[in-house]
Amino acid sequence: MKSLLRHRIVYVSVALALSGLLGFSAGAAGFEGPGRYFSETGHTLDARFVPYFDTHGGLPLLGYPITDPFLDPFTGLLVQYLQNARLELAADPISGGLVVRLSPLGEWMGEWEARSELGEEGPGCSYFPESGHSVCHAFRTFMDAQGGPQLLGYPLSEMQVEGGRLVQYFQGFRLEWVPENPPGYQVRAAPLGMLHFNYMGYSRDLLRPIQPSFMFSYEVLQLQLRSSVSKPVVASTDELNVYIHVLDQNFRPIEGAAVTLSIQFSDEPRILLLTPTDEHGISQAMIRVESQDPGDLVELDFIVTYGTILGSTRDSFRVWW
Repeated sequence: MKSLLRHRIVYVSVALALSGLLGFSAGAAGFEGPGRYFSETGHTLDARFVPYFDTHGGLPLLGYPITDPFLDPFTGLLVQYLQNARLELAADPISGGLVVRLSPLGEWMGEWEARSELGEEGPGCSYFPESGHSVCHAFRTFMDAQGGPQLLGYPLSEMQVEGGRLVQYFQGFRLEWVPENPPGYQVRAAPLGMLHFNYMGYSRDLLRPIQPSFMFSYEVLQLQLRSSVSKPVVASTDELNVYIHVLDQNFRPIEGAAVTLSIQFSDEPRILLLTPTDEHGISQAMIRVESQDPGDLVELDFIVTYGTILGSTRDSFRVWW
């Protein structure tokens, strides 16, 4: 708790000076419009943040918005969290107008290591005397592709192992090496937006998906399926109910999804067409078990379609006696 309070005090004290930190671009906040809704997370990027988002890395670097904009109780600034970053709207001390700037989450969530006066400089590395650290190899390639320190900020550390991954902190971001990804995608921005949101202790309600003003803006992009059976074990002659719960990518119930159930009985497979899911996203059916051998495992394969989106899941029950 002391660490959290100390962080908040420091956070308030530096808030007015953020636009002058190394590596952070600020742009005029004059864009008018309804904002940009992202069905993937159920949040709308504030219209004043859209131009900055489009010109400063977009989805690959900043990620999807995970909140709508809200007034930060610690600074009074309008802020919005994205997966990997945080944007804020503040007064420009020079022009007096409003500017969009990137919060230095890398500084807040990492440690500014002591300067490395013997920084590496060579074909694979670049040394930044402004912060006293080097960026090397794939991390440097990623940094250069994003426009250099003007967006990421200067490196605050050398490469280090954290949580089993090779990472490096910058003023605005933390980069991490993901060797299991295909070449060209092995460096990515870490989810500092979510990590900082959790660290600050904001209300979790801010993360809840919000229905857009116009429902045609909302797209179902993914099916989340949950199945269950009323009896996990049955007699060789018995009945049981099976259920399927269909949700979208934001765990909102989907009404009207088509459900096909394949039942793998030992003697003869059966196919059932269930009723479309109701307003709660649920469909169910009764299965009659007849003359099955004790010990048989009956597998249930659910195939769900909604528009052009397909999903599947599997469940089972066992004939016990």
